[in-house]
Amino acid sequence: MNKNLFVGIVGAMSVMVPPMVVADVGARLFQNWHYGQHIDEFPRSQGYYDCTADVGVLALCHDDITFLQRSFQGQLVFSDDNTLLHTSIVADYSDDLYATLLGGLVRSFSLVFAEGSNGTFDMVAHAQNGTYQDEASLMADLSAFEVEQLRMGYFGMSLVDQDYVDRISRHSTAGDFLGALPGNVRAVDVFVYDDEYWGLSLSASFFLPGQQLSRFQDKANQAPIEDF
Repeated sequence: MNKNLFVGIVGAMSVMVPPMVVADVGARLFQNWHYGQHIDEFPRSQGYYDCTADVGVLALCHDDITFLQRSFQGQLVFSDDNTLLHTSIVADYSDDLYATLLGGLVRSFSLVFAEGSNGTFDMVAHAQNGTYQDEASLMADLSAFEVEQLRMGYFGMSLVDQDYVDRISRHSTAGDFLGALPGNVRAVDVFVYDDEYWGLSLSASFFLPGQQLSRFQDKANQAPIEDF
């Protein structure tokens, strides 16, 4: 993999960011897909079809979503009230597509966390603990981690809108950081994984961490009280 891609990702974290712009509720997830859109806004006449059985939750798919001049399958996941929760784009893995996807994403997002089959790389924790004294050492370890995890067939990373990355100094881990984000701040999880049926695959999932946490807390608070 191209080590320079990660230089761009991590380097973006140290750049001064512009004034924060707060989006309206219904923030954009990906292209013209917005959080909270009703399922009826994605008709069969525009290429959407029910793929709930394949995805495992209420979902629509579209087999020809263009991003960075490449074709992906789009997957839209909905809540039980038929409103859009998060979206993914999925394609067969190739080194070239992986590089193109990351190169496009790092223009708007910055890396905060990476994981693989046998370890994790928490950028927020490393920043808080002062693990690395220079960028070269950080990049060497991150690149080695990436190569090892890809060799084992699974690598994932979480990236967050650059406008909010300057807040990492307030948190001790990436989990704390993601959980504290405002409900309208976008994140993307990129995964390389070996699918049982499709082989090595590449996906990018766009979501709002704050909204997901809020929904989880609401569901927990609504749970019936039982004496056990």
